[in-house]
Amino acid sequence: MIRLKTDRCVSEGKIARGLDICTENGWITDLAESSSGGEEIDLRGLYACPGLIDIHVHGGGGFDVMDATVDAIESISIHKLKEGVTSFCPTTVTASPEKTLAAVENIRKAYESGVPGARIIGAFLEGPYISRQYKGAHPEECIRRIDLKEIEDLIEKGGGAIKSFAIAPELPGALEAIKLLKSKGVNIRLGHSAATSEETLAGIDAGGSIAIHTFNAMSPFSHRAPGMAGAVLGSGIYAELICDFIHVSPQAVKVLYKCKSDGKLILVTDCMEAGGMPDGLYDLGEMKVEVRGGIAKTESGSLAGSTLTILKAVQNMHAGLGMPLPEALGCASEIPARAMGISTEVGKIGKGMRADIIALDDELNLRFAMVSGEVKIPLE
Repeated sequence: MIRLKTDRCVSEGKIARGLDICTENGWITDLAESSSGGEEIDLRGLYACPGLIDIHVHGGGGFDVMDATVDAIESISIHKLKEGVTSFCPTTVTASPEKTLAAVENIRKAYESGVPGARIIGAFLEGPYISRQYKGAHPEECIRRIDLKEIEDLIEKGGGAIKSFAIAPELPGALEAIKLLKSKGVNIRLGHSAATSEETLAGIDAGGSIAIHTFNAMSPFSHRAPGMAGAVLGSGIYAELICDFIHVSPQAVKVLYKCKSDGKLILVTDCMEAGGMPDGLYDLGEMKVEVRGGIAKTESGSLAGSTLTILKAVQNMHAGLGMPLPEALGCASEIPARAMGISTEVGKIGKGMRADIIALDDELNLRFAMVSGEVKIPLE
């Protein structure tokens, strides 16, 4: 048993004082005002928080999910852990059927064998069924018509590792694909889309539950044609946000925050392989990307993912926009867990939850990390 002594335990939108978090065999067994026995780790003076969750990650530390090697996925898992992430979705980009399948099979291998850093929730397939108009950094030559047989083959070859799939809801066959994916237990995200607000709402009604990087790569809001952005703002769908103040301005973030203050705002990084690396030339799938000043762009000038960390996104919401810290942390823990259907295991600190716990100092720097009860980053 490991006991974590805390004086500031942040979870479920509040800060609890003076609790011992008791863990055993990978799970939280008790929260007590005092306890004894086992190994004690003193986290007093820090914020003890549930491990953070990033459900949209293409790479980091010089590795890309589309490298299609177990070493790449393991290295990304270690990179994510260093920013306080204990669960993540390795995310593909639009590619040929062969390369997409290779990436999916590789994620499945890593998912089944386990990785040394942050735990894999499952694969998120971002593409190939997206809008050419709002393709962003996805290669247009690999975008293709919706193929239900290809979807079924991918799910079969994925062996249960595919947990989320992106669809542009205006495409021919999109609603049928959404219903098929939902019947297979796959979470559906909407984005990279030219959909009208009506087409977006139809996609939500069919089963779409998360909007990809809200405001980016989607039809914009206007007062007579609300577009996908308007449908996202006005509906109950969960909304991803890349909160680096590059993808979305602070004022637009405030609007989204107000519209999703009912617990539907999810912080993501959309990080690519340049995360944690110096400026230079990198890959995002098959696209060449140049990073200058930490901003990743394709040769055509489109933003190509980010180099953002999830902790920096939390800091931007808290220190930059004044969101209370428990709420900002919830946007990167409890809310994505709920959106992905895994909130009975992760996303908060409570009895019966996985012992995925991090500790942050007052500047929100990572000082400690535990995944499934195993100390991965010890307190110094």
